[in-house]
Amino acid sequence: METITIYPKNEKQKSLLKSLLEEMKIRFDIAKSDDTLMSKEEFYAKIDRSIQQAKEGDVKTLTKEKQNELLGL
Repeated sequence: METITIYPKNEKQKSLLKSLLEEMKIRFDIAKSDDTLMSKEEFYAKIDRSIQQAKEGDVKTLTKEKQNELLGL
């Protein structure tokens, strides 16, 4: 079965969606998330900072062994 992720904008939308799903007897989960999505501007600013760090040589390299360890290989 597929999963559908819905992001209501406010409490009213969340309540309405929850009521609808309950009425239709559709199983659902509501998970609290402390993660906040970055705005488009924040995302691009972070990318620009990373590019600048790379240009300045402020980079970290991983050995093959460390890569395999992180990837569980």
